[in-house]
Amino acid sequence: MDLYRYFHPHYNPRLRKVPLRLQELAELEQAATELRNALQRAAVRTRNAPIASLSDASFSEVLAALDFIVESLAELTQQHPGDDAESMKQLLLERQDAPGWENWAKLLQQRLALFKVHGEGPRINGLNTVKNASDQQ
Repeated sequence: MDLYRYFHPHYNPRLRKVPLRLQELAELEQAATELRNALQRAAVRTRNAPIASLSDASFSEVLAALDFIVESLAELTQQHPGDDAESMKQLLLERQDAPGWENWAKLLQQRLALFKVHGEGPRINGLNTVKNASDQQ
């Protein structure tokens, strides 16, 4: 998935007028977590087979910074009030034909179906990702 295209206003002018959605914030948190995990694996590989001036310690400051980023994004995600169903529908429409988003679009459609059936949005990391109509008033 090309995160840059979906979060940079130059490529997606909609971003100038639409507030950051919880779904988008959770995606950024997930991307940061995946980057941290990849760097942890790189540190292990470097420890097992050192290359020139790279060592396991070379990654320690980068990993500490990524830990801070992941934790900070998790806090922002916790503070976000949630997305309403209309916002999620708009997001689905924006991304449904984008390459690499087919599986994501299917998951979002399933979430919206659950919202219709149960009246409560699904949860990401214990957070309700869709605001109930009663919460919006």
